Amino acid sequence: MRMASAPVSPAAGQPDRPDRPALPNRATTRQDRAEQLRRARAAAQALRAAYPEVGLLRIELTFADRSSISPAAQLHTLYPAARAFFTYPCPHSDCDGEFELEGAVRIAVRDGTHSAQGSLLCGGARPGEKGSKRPCELQLAYAITADHQGT
Repeated sequence: MRMASAPVSPAAGQPDRPDRPALPNRATTRQDRAEQLRRARAAAQALRAAYPEVGLLRIELTFADRSSISPAAQLHTLYPAARAFFTYPCPHSDCDGEFELEGAVRIAVRDGTHSAQGSLLCGGARPGEKGSKRPCELQLAYAITADHQGT
């Protein structure tokens, strides 16, 4: 005698149950977040429109992780034609967090030194033991320099 099994949802790998929504696939949600960031970046205005006085914006990101190997540092150099979009995803591929640097960029552009430094803690979550989630808590140290037109 054959037993019937519940149909499996290919996207989530979970049985199709009308009483409970399927759990999202971690890779799918990461791809969805990346797509949302791409759309938001594409919709952002150009740096020359957002900050017309800026000729070059340099964003240095350094990461420190107490619980695992720290991700590599990143350097972003933006010219006037670049999109003025300053949200960066956590570099841990299994984390759903991001770092928002719009306020820090605004300070760097308006400050007399044309720079801003600081640190942020990732507020995202990473997989823990037995399917649980644990806080990511990756530390980001940033340094932002705005070179103004004609300086």
